[in-house]
Amino acid sequence: MISVVIPAHNEAASIGGTVRRVLKQAADVEVIVVDDASTDNTAEEARAAGARVLRLEEGGNPAAARNRGAEASTGDPIVFLDADCTPDDGWLAAILAAHDRGVAVVGGSLDVPPGLSPTARCDYYCGWYLVHSGRPAGYVPHHPPPNLSVRRDLFLSTSRFTEEQPFSYTNEERIWQAELQRAGHRIWFEPAARVFHHNRPGFLNLLRRNYRWAYTALPSKSQTGAARMAWLYRRPRLLIAASGPLALAHTAFILGCWLRAGVFEPLWMLPAILASRFAYAAGMAVGGIQWLRQRNLRPRWN
Repeated sequence: MISVVIPAHNEAASIGGTVRRVLKQAADVEVIVVDDASTDNTAEEARAAGARVLRLEEGGNPAAARNRGAEASTGDPIVFLDADCTPDDGWLAAILAAHDRGVAVVGGSLDVPPGLSPTARCDYYCGWYLVHSGRPAGYVPHHPPPNLSVRRDLFLSTSRFTEEQPFSYTNEERIWQAELQRAGHRIWFEPAARVFHHNRPGFLNLLRRNYRWAYTALPSKSQTGAARMAWLYRRPRLLIAASGPLALAHTAFILGCWLRAGVFEPLWMLPAILASRFAYAAGMAVGGIQWLRQRNLRPRWN
């Protein structure tokens, strides 16, 4: 049995299709949809499609939803899939093939689906430039949770997704991934395990999303080391001071990633991508300052 855990909040319009798409991937798969206090028919649509449904009465905590779903699951591995992701054909088979090679944690790719608005596509380009299907397979220091699989016993042996606000929305996976890596396990990026990520439209959503991602970036990356270029995060004060220039460098890096992949659309989205990087820089600075005022902690990876 393989368990697929999907946290969902007000996803009635699409959750049924997502569940059915997952169930077509293999005969021995259970889908657990954790209804994060939805106010629409998310639970009913998920059940009708063949999912087992759990409900969180206090909403706004996708990390808690993932944890409750994992605890209620029976399968191995446990695959975490976001409700706004649609699996491609062969998605689950590619994940299982990587696990069969002995990999403990498998991160799949996130691609842009057809029909997204320009602002939603820009949001995609700003967020998933390191985990799209055009990148080569290989070991990585971190992988985000929308398309992520882990062996059951290993995940349940960790502290699991961080449910403390505001980490429950962003960077909630870094602590348990760091725990497994310190125990000698590695994360494998498998581009063939592809899902299509339906980013939400709106320029203000783009700015809010990137600000929110960055707000917890310094504390989570500094304490765990589960990040690319992790050495940068050993000096959070320097990153805060240099957040403005880093926004320019980050913009250039994002464009370079997509150009190397042969994707040129981000070039004409340059003003919006640059604005998103300054929103990210602002979130990193504000969240980092708040954290430094409150903390008296050594990085957990030292």
